[in-house]
This record gives sequence, C-alpha cells and structure tokens, in this order.
Amino acid sequence: MALLVAREASEYLHVSLFTLSRIEKEALLVPFRTPGGHRRYSLEMLNEYLERTRSPSTEPRGRILVVDDGNELASSLAQTLPSCRFMSARDELQVGMKLAEFNPDLVLVNTGMKSIDGADLCRRLNGQSQDVKILPFDPPRQAGTGSMASTIDLGALAPLQERIAAALGPALSAMTSGP
Repeated sequence: MALLVAREASEYLHVSLFTLSRIEKEALLVPFRTPGGHRRYSLEMLNEYLERTRSPSTEPRGRILVVDDGNELASSLAQTLPSCRFMSARDELQVGMKLAEFNPDLVLVNTGMKSIDGADLCRRLNGQSQDVKILPFDPPRQAGTGSMASTIDLGALAPLQERIAAALGPALSAMTSGP
C-alpha cells in the first residue's frame, strides 16, 4: 500500500495544507503516524473522505466536542455519524479554546480519563453554559486492556449514538437508523 505525505494528500484532495490540518482536527480524516510523528495517508482513506464529503446528506446537523485522551473515539463517531461535525480535546485548556472557536451543540466527556477528572469537568461545564448540552460517558473497554483503540467497534458505539441523537433532538433521530 502506497502512502502519501501531507503535501501529496493536500494536492490529491485539491486543498491547502492548512485545510488538510483543519480536516484532521475535525476528525474527518485520521492519518497514519510514523514513529517520528509524520502524517501518512492512503489513497483509500482519501477516497473515502471524498465520497463522504460529496454525498448530499453530509450537511452537518450538529457540532460535537469529544473530550477524551485520544482521537480514536472522535474519528470513529465521525465515520458512523457523518451528519455531525466532530472536534476533540484532551485537556481543560483545549476544552475552553474549542468551546469558543468550534461552538459545539454537544460536549461528550469521557468520565474515565486518567489525565483529567471527567465528572468534575461535566459539573463545571453544566454550571457555565446553558446553550451547550453536556453528555458524560464511560467508554466500553475490553477486559484486560486500557486502550481505547483496541475496543472501538461499531457495535459498542450504538448506545452512545442513541444518546447523542436523543441529546441533540429529533432532527438527528435518523442518525441511528440505517445499516
């Protein structure tokens, strides 16, 4: 499998490097990382992104900020809920900045994070804003692993998808139906 560097991927998508970075921050495209931290993209990944963005049903119906230790959950949800836009934050500083710049409709907070107290963050966010819905969740983990990457599968995300649709209202109820 041939992998493209960021410059080649941006040329393939006909976007700037800045736009490619924005697409990644919104978890619409998740590149492979080399041991040195460099981004690599497969043509299959880029073509899937192009298909999702060209379909008429990709008009975002909700903006969701995912507060989690990694980007895996946001990218998995972005694949299963293409009608929403996702952004992720890893710490309280990023949460504050993303609340201001992304203006989410919903904030998903992993209550099982090791880096910050998710339950306390939910309480503080509920006290600060009446406009943004806060949804705490505890991601399912396979027995014997602490890694989120090893546990994400579409079946495990179904209950969370239903909670998201319920929190964002009837306009998104069609999100959970389908294949």
